[in-house]
Order: sequence, then C-alpha cells, then structure tokens
Amino acid sequence: MRNDIEADLRECLTYISADWKMQTNFRDKETRFIYDAESLADCLEMIEKHKVDKSYALHRWYNYMTSVRCEQIFCEYGAKHCDDEYNHDVDIYVNSVPFDVKLTVYPAKLQDKPFDLSARSGKDGLIRWFYLNQSQQSRKQLSNRLYVVCDGENPAERLRMKSDFPLLRRKIKAFMDFCSLHGLNRITIDERGETYSLYSDIIYVTNDTKS
Repeated sequence: MRNDIEADLRECLTYISADWKMQTNFRDKETRFIYDAESLADCLEMIEKHKVDKSYALHRWYNYMTSVRCEQIFCEYGAKHCDDEYNHDVDIYVNSVPFDVKLTVYPAKLQDKPFDLSARSGKDGLIRWFYLNQSQQSRKQLSNRLYVVCDGENPAERLRMKSDFPLLRRKIKAFMDFCSLHGLNRITIDERGETYSLYSDIIYVTNDTKS
C-alpha cells in the first residue's frame, strides 16, 4: 500500500456520505475493479470507464483500503498476516489463531446502546448481534472474527474514524497488549439450531481515552 494513501482516503470522504446502500452480490461483482485501484485517482478513472454507481464504488474502495490498513496495524503489534490473499476467512493470525478482521461502524439499529461495551458480557452480546445480523449472501461467515467498531457522535464521524489511523493504532495496540497477557476471547454462537465455538472480540474505537 502506498505511503500517501491516507491522504487519498481523507479526500475520498469528500465524495461520499455516511449513507450506504445495502450490499448485493450483483453490485459487488460490477465494482470488483476497486481491488485494483491503488489510488483515489485510479478508482475514479475505473468508475468512469465501467459506468457504475460512483457512490457505491467509492464506498467499497474506502472500506477496502481502510480495512487493509487496519490489518497492517494489527501486524505492527505482533499479528501475522495471512500469506494467502484469496483466503476469505483469514486476514491475520493473533497468537497463531486465524482471524477475519472487520472494520465497521457502530450499528445504526443499536443507537439505544443495549450493550455495555466496557464489560465482557456487553462485548459478547454485540459480537453475537453482529454474527446473527451479517449479510445473508456470499459474505456470511461463522469464522473467528475481530470487530473493530468505530463509534462517534454521528454517522459522518463514524465513517471518518475508519481512516483515523493514529486513533486505530492506539486502540489496536491496547487490544494486542491485553491479548498477550490474558489470551483470546472465546464465544459460542447459536445459528439455526447449531452451536458454534469461535474466537472473537470487539475493539471499541471512540475518541475518549478508554480502550
């Protein structure tokens, strides 16, 4: 990834809003070129060439590039990156355990804050909510997952926080330090009558000093 990609991501925010159309396999397929766009200029050029929804494609590019950077931050603090770039279930290894990393924003459906994210039980409650409310299309997974959840005062701030890399670095470092001392969180998920035992956790990203 280019060293100046953070500037591109900040500029990308001037093109998109916090509104996000529901992802579909069809829209994802017609905007697969975002994985080949190494800069915002590249992405804009490809959008024009393929005549696709500009907002949808730029949202996908922003989400993809911020996620890649997020994975790199985990690796700065001891995680190992998966060598197989085509493995959709594994991005990194933490303490030799494979994880899919999900950089996301706090769910709009949970604005009443039903889960106390300062407590283990609250984090586990949100983890179960994420697993049970994820996409029912090809992205649905029941693998080990780390949720990096950005929570600001409004949707625009939450979207911006996904590219606030100094803040992400501080929160992820605190999480990795905790894991090195206390190990990883294990949780059970009930799905369609089956019970799955997984490793999963929440890295709750806010602008305060708490980790």
